[in-house]
Amino acid sequence: MEIRVFESFAKMISSMPPETILLALDAECKMLRGDVESQQLSASGDVFSILSFRQFVQMAKAGQVVRCAKPLPPDHIEFYKETIVRLVQARELPAESMSQFDFAFSPAV
Repeated sequence: MEIRVFESFAKMISSMPPETILLALDAECKMLRGDVESQQLSASGDVFSILSFRQFVQMAKAGQVVRCAKPLPPDHIEFYKETIVRLVQARELPAESMSQFDFAFSPAV
């Protein structure tokens, strides 16, 4: 049976108040890394996607941005963008995070 990592992650994050998302994101990524290291979970595209999103959030909070190493599925990008909007509206991330997100997750030219 295939584990739907992204779907369960998105469901969890969607149900949380924005003020708790950053801590939950850190905890989820720590758990995912542990599961991959112990070989309970493979390093799938979903795991890469979630870890990439966390890296973006951490860098945006610090006022920095880098382009994502490889393209993410469009439904992941859509969900992450909605989450960034929620975080910016709750003042958990700076307003510039929106334009930084577009740069970080747009295909490289």
